[in-house]
Amino acid sequence: MVKFSYVIFHSARIKINLIVDLMKIIKKLFTPKPFNPYEAFKENGLRELVRNFYRVMESDPAAAQCLAVHELENGKVPEEVKEKLFEFLSGWTGGPNLFVKKHGPPRMRARHIRFPIGEQERDQWLYCMNIALDQSSVRLKKKHKQIMLNSFAALAYRIQNA
Repeated sequence: MVKFSYVIFHSARIKINLIVDLMKIIKKLFTPKPFNPYEAFKENGLRELVRNFYRVMESDPAAAQCLAVHELENGKVPEEVKEKLFEFLSGWTGGPNLFVKKHGPPRMRARHIRFPIGEQERDQWLYCMNIALDQSSVRLKKKHKQIMLNSFAALAYRIQNA
C-alpha cells in the first residue's frame, strides 16, 4: 500500500512539474517583449534618423528658431554636433552608451543651459524629430512610434530653459 501511494504521489508530482514547465514555455512564447528602440533601429537606422532630423531642421522654415539656437558652419549644423546626437540616442534607446563613454553623463539640461530654449524651440525640435521618424526606413508600429515621440517630448520638456 505504501509503495502504491508513493508511485501515485510521485507520478502526480511529475505531472505537476510538466504542467509548470509547459506554463513557463507558454508564458515565454506569448508574453510580448518590451519595445527596445535600438533593436528596431540599430546603428544604421539611428544614423539615418539623425541625418533626417538635421536635414529637416536645416531646410524647413518651420524649424528656423530651433536651427538658430545652434552654432552653424555655412548654414549647417556641424558634423560633431550630429555625431553627439547619434551617440546620445544610441544609449538612450537601449544600445551602446557611446555618449557616456566619450563625454560622461548626459546631463542634457545642463549641457543646453547656455542656449535659450523656449516653447518654440522645443516644439520645433519635436517637429523635426517627428518628421525624421516618418522619413525613416525603419518601419515602426504606430504604438512604438508614439512611445518614442512621448519619450522625445519628455526629453524636450526637460531641456527647455526659457
